Amino acid sequence: MFRRVLILGIDCLDYYLIQKWRLKPYLLDCCGYHYVGTDLYTPVIWAKFLTGVDVSTYGFDSRKISKVKRIKSLYYLYDFFKYLQKITDDKIMPFLKKELLKQVNTSPYVSSSIIKKAFLKFIISDSYEDLRIGEKILLRLLQKASQVERLPKKLMEKTFVHFAIRRGLRVMPIEFPPINDNIYSLIRIMLYFYIGSPVHERQIFLNHAWKLTKITLDLLLKKLEEYDLILWYTPYIDIASHMFYKPKNLRYMLKLYTVYRKLGNEIEKVVSKVYNDAIVLIVSDHGYNPARQDHSYFGYWSINLANIEKPRTILDFERLIRRLIL
Repeated sequence: MFRRVLILGIDCLDYYLIQKWRLKPYLLDCCGYHYVGTDLYTPVIWAKFLTGVDVSTYGFDSRKISKVKRIKSLYYLYDFFKYLQKITDDKIMPFLKKELLKQVNTSPYVSSSIIKKAFLKFIISDSYEDLRIGEKILLRLLQKASQVERLPKKLMEKTFVHFAIRRGLRVMPIEFPPINDNIYSLIRIMLYFYIGSPVHERQIFLNHAWKLTKITLDLLLKKLEEYDLILWYTPYIDIASHMFYKPKNLRYMLKLYTVYRKLGNEIEKVVSKVYNDAIVLIVSDHGYNPARQDHSYFGYWSINLANIEKPRTILDFERLIRRLIL
């Protein structure tokens, strides 16, 4: 008898912390950890998860993606400032002249403080309408650049998602990288401007990620009965880890624990609703290594099945999920 499959992709969900804190919402019938490789870039790892192949052999790797993103965002091009200077006239806000144009002769890079300021205004207003022209240009360029992370057609055809659609299954990916995470791809870019920010700015950014997570969770709950295969994703844990995973700082670790518990409570609601009539896979693309202050080489997984062939690497999941949806 066919059972629906629900995949809950949680960026940076860490095996060690789940075991240490005994976080039951993430512990289903069977769980473990898997090796994700040495390219620890989120879209690349999820591409491997979806396809079961080393996507770097197809030119989908962090170095190439990052290079193209920088070009498309004009992030480090001197011509960007020349472009701004060319379009600037008396109708454009003084912000451009005072804060952007003065950098033409001092730096080839866009000031991170300007980008942060623009994004904070965007978060607070939840609209581009309140942004000045220069700020709109910056965010629009970054948003356009984030689309580089999309899986190319030749790799999309290798995914278990494509396989399921060909079989006639009803499939719904919800902000799942690197398929259709149009919102979260920009969030991932913006994260690196906030890691070293004052705590209150980091908290604003983290709160925004939670707001988006709740929106997608609500959508997931509404659509649970309508689809045979649903893929859902959140970067909430990843953002909190980059900002607060400091083992020697008790206050920061308490913040991180609260984030794990907060998301876990929501995950528990979802799992309890479908536990008996759906296969639920909780999976992460990597964990976090506090010593390196970066992603670790191992991800976490848990599934509500007792007898399965345990995945050892990120490439094993594609074969496992194909079997589940046959």
